[in-house]
Amino acid sequence: MSPYLKDLWIGAIWARTNLIWHARNNRIFDEQNFTLDQEKQKLNKQLHETIFLSQGYMHNSQSDQSILHSLGVPLHPGNQFVVSSYFGELPNHGEIKINTDGAARENPGKGGIGCIFRDNDNKVLGSLSQGLGLVTNYTAECKAIIQGVELAASNGWLIAWVESDSKFAVEAFNSDNIPWILEAEWANAK
Repeated sequence: MSPYLKDLWIGAIWARTNLIWHARNNRIFDEQNFTLDQEKQKLNKQLHETIFLSQGYMHNSQSDQSILHSLGVPLHPGNQFVVSSYFGELPNHGEIKINTDGAARENPGKGGIGCIFRDNDNKVLGSLSQGLGLVTNYTAECKAIIQGVELAASNGWLIAWVESDSKFAVEAFNSDNIPWILEAEWANAK
C-alpha cells in the first residue's frame, strides 16, 4: 500500500469514527435527525481535507489510481525513476576490465565483496561475490581488488585495468602500501 493510500485510509477511519460520534451525540443530546446522504457528504469533505494534508506519494499503479478515482480525491503521483545507462571506456582486444566493490555493514562489521569482469565488447565474462567476516570498509575494498585479480589470473585473462570506487584502495595499490593483513594474498595474486 502506498503512503498516500495509507494516509487516506487512516483519515477515513478517523473521519468515520468522528462522524458517527457526532451524529450519535446530535441525535441523543440535541434531538437532531440526520440522513445518510448528509453524513456521506461530510465524510467525503473530511477525506478531501485529510488527503490535502498528506505528504505521501501514491505508487503509480492501476490499483492506486482506481481507488483514488472512485473516491474522487486528487492523484498525487510519485516521482518517475529515470534509468540511464553508463558506458565506460572498454579495454583493448584480448584484455579485460574488472569493476570491484567491497563494503562492510558497519566499520568494522560484516562485509562482502563483488567483482564483474568484462571484455572489449562489454560482454560480462564472469562475476564474483563473496561474504567476509568482520572487516573494515577499506579492507573489504582492498580484498575485492585482490580477489578480482586472483580470479582473472586463474582464468588466464590479461588484465587491462581494475576499477574501484575507493580512492584510498586505489592509492594503496598504486603505492604498494596495502594493509599488512592482505600482503600475502596480494603477493600470491600478482
